[in-house]
Amino acid sequence: APAQARPLAKFQKKKRKEGHLYCKSGRAFVYASEIDWGVGAMDAVVQFVRNALCTVKNFALLEGTFLYDAKVTAQYVTLPSPLDRTTPLEVLISITQFYALVTLSLAGYKMITSGGVRKLQMISLLVNVRSNPATASDDGKDKKEKDAGDERFRKVAARLVSGTNVLVSVLDYACLSCTLFNSILCTDAHIEKKAVGISFFWLFANSWHVTSTDWIGGLRGLIHALTIMELALVVFLVYMVKDAGDLVRAASKKKQFANEIVSSKNKMENVESITVEQYSWLVDGWSPFWKGGPSASVTPATGEKMITKEEEAVASKLATLSTNVSEEITDRLHQSAKMSLLEGYREYLYLLINFFAFYGYLACILVYYFNDESQQPDYIRAILFWLPNADADWTGNAVGDFAWTVEPLIVLGSPILLKSMSSTSKEKEKKD
Repeated sequence: APAQARPLAKFQKKKRKEGHLYCKSGRAFVYASEIDWGVGAMDAVVQFVRNALCTVKNFALLEGTFLYDAKVTAQYVTLPSPLDRTTPLEVLISITQFYALVTLSLAGYKMITSGGVRKLQMISLLVNVRSNPATASDDGKDKKEKDAGDERFRKVAARLVSGTNVLVSVLDYACLSCTLFNSILCTDAHIEKKAVGISFFWLFANSWHVTSTDWIGGLRGLIHALTIMELALVVFLVYMVKDAGDLVRAASKKKQFANEIVSSKNKMENVESITVEQYSWLVDGWSPFWKGGPSASVTPATGEKMITKEEEAVASKLATLSTNVSEEITDRLHQSAKMSLLEGYREYLYLLINFFAFYGYLACILVYYFNDESQQPDYIRAILFWLPNADADWTGNAVGDFAWTVEPLIVLGSPILLKSMSSTSKEKEKKD
């Protein structure tokens, strides 16, 4: 197609002429709910820097500066061709990609061990403890202690504790699944020596023009890595829909639950029907001893006593709540309902942003596999909006990089905004 008919590809064409591959940024999968202003915040900052630099490269911003001069890189390191075409801008991008490579690998390992295997070990231990109760003498002693308490609340507490045992075994499998996807080994069947690594390894190599060679599968290896990341993103998109819906529904449930308590004159009249979720709302987050995974203090010998102690604590709390639920708790429930609703809307915003990124990078993959425009099926042409391959490739990549530049700003800024809105709402309610 004539150059004037392809305005979107002008930056890409120029870079290809100079021997540059356009940027593939990748994503670190960080959410505002994970931000503790420690490692999570650092991941979001690095994600922003990485994608912002890629956006700068895509649009050839600051083109007349040293950032695009490969000779500057050559002053510090001698590289063979085509690696010697690496510019300082690409070096900066590669550093942030290497950071993601390391942190994602470590996060995946921790999720598989601490978040997965060890939690399952704890669940197995607790199940074994319940399957093999204490000795007869201990049972008699425990029975006397139970007779001294309110059996009504103990039964409810036992049900809640048992329910939580099951719940903790399925926590955060969305993140676990996506990290596992990013840890899948990518191989190229068309080279003698299989290239093995995780997705960000190819993105890192691409910044150094390694994918212009056949060392690690070349461009095909990069596309395979991007395909793996797209599959991971599909899982995330599914869970974003689920999480957003759960938050919006939770907001409605919290509000209804708080209104029921107020209408019952701040009492829990039907305490037998309370759920694990509702109890957690009332106590502002319930973290039983087994939630953190296995511990040296939890053994088959001590497990039963610790579970009994947990049940007693829950029963005691339920006994108090059955007669008096303070206004502070109901106010907190109403406020939490508002926050859950806002967080649900934020999750839908993440869904929209990540869908744009998914669609954009999908175009890059489709262009690779359907590189002959004259042979492209109609549905592929429609997905690419009937753009020439070069335009679809550049546009998709630019949209993906820009979307993931905006997202970490929301991740970092939304907790502050939501907290500010929460404080404003509380002050307004006090005045009223």
